[in-house]
Amino acid sequence: MTDIITSSLRDLAFSTSTVPVLDELAALDALLPEIPDEMERNAALLERLPSLLDLRGRALGHAREYERFLALAEVDPSALEDRVITGNALAILAHAGEIAMLLVPSGSPEDDFAQAMLAKERARQYGAGSGVHAPELMTRALRATVRPGGLRLATGARVPVGMEMAARRFRGEVLPARQENGTGPRTYHLEDAFALEAWFAAAPDLVTLLEESRALFASIEAWSEPEEPAPSWYAARRGALILAYAKLCRVGLWPARSSNDLIAKMAVERLISERAADPHSMRALVEIALGVGRRIARQGPPFVTHISGVAL
Repeated sequence: MTDIITSSLRDLAFSTSTVPVLDELAALDALLPEIPDEMERNAALLERLPSLLDLRGRALGHAREYERFLALAEVDPSALEDRVITGNALAILAHAGEIAMLLVPSGSPEDDFAQAMLAKERARQYGAGSGVHAPELMTRALRATVRPGGLRLATGARVPVGMEMAARRFRGEVLPARQENGTGPRTYHLEDAFALEAWFAAAPDLVTLLEESRALFASIEAWSEPEEPAPSWYAARRGALILAYAKLCRVGLWPARSSNDLIAKMAVERLISERAADPHSMRALVEIALGVGRRIARQGPPFVTHISGVAL
């Protein structure tokens, strides 16, 4: 679809088909099995998480579509106003995928390789001063990729034997396969503008997301450590923590459209500052997400950035 050369946003052939849009962070909720026991349900999440290379592939695809959007808008700035929402939707999708890749733990040697490649890529990018976020935030977020005995890739190092296909997938040369049922995340294109704009207009309730994250934190605290903790106990706590931070990141990513949204965002900032015992990498991801939402909100109405004279 994106191989078709167009000279501006006005020349795009927009799809009129109904395409369900789902970002990677929201998709994590859908992975929970329908079983009554909450602890078992959250423990099962770890076995259902997506591969990091799939997350990378879709995030890279959305980042490239966003770059394509900017390039076409530069050619014909007068068309930008009509399609700015499409750009905002692609930006949220791209950032949600990148955040998910750092939030979801490694579950295979290919995931280890993807994390090492990402750490190497970000070190090069931020070392050159071309990073999107604050360097200290990215440094903290990348701590999740550093584990004792974990894979390390030095700049200029060769791809390890057996990881050639993984390297191609990381570079976006081989795209993730579409899910057979079509209900999971996929890569969206500029031509999906109508579906993207409808999705962006139906923003999630940020207050509800905050309340759901607090409920997950309460559950984690309620699952007191048994005398002999089973692997399922650790898995349940970790699964719930991943979901809670995915919801906080979604609060951060979406621009505020009301005073209630702004209050929710400020509450998220306070919450992550109070939860000092949680992984630094997760807390950094929420700060990154808040920065993205703040930048989008600066476009002006319908977004808001102030409440009672206090700027977010």
